[in-house]
Amino acid sequence: AALGAPDSPSLAVLTFREIWNRSFCRPLEQLVDVITEFPNEVEYIFRPSCVSLQRCGGCCGDEGLRCVPVETSTVTMQLLKIKPNGEAPYVEMAFTEHKQCECR
Repeated sequence: AALGAPDSPSLAVLTFREIWNRSFCRPLEQLVDVITEFPNEVEYIFRPSCVSLQRCGGCCGDEGLRCVPVETSTVTMQLLKIKPNGEAPYVEMAFTEHKQCECR
């Protein structure tokens, strides 16, 4: 039986092609913890504590393959670095962004 009442407005069904294209391995916006990228800075508090970066994500058609970056670039961001003594200077930090991804 169909879901929903027959007289209800039909909800658009996403086609297989749309689903495939949206899920396939590609650079996607991801929120990444600053400490994950700079584990040696763990004694400091950063604001914001995470940043938005383009990173490879999504599915590869074969379970044996992983979605990996084949082209990257560096983006420099200004963050607040709060030190144990309370000082909080602005610092410029370099993060890696993924420009192009491939299943390998």
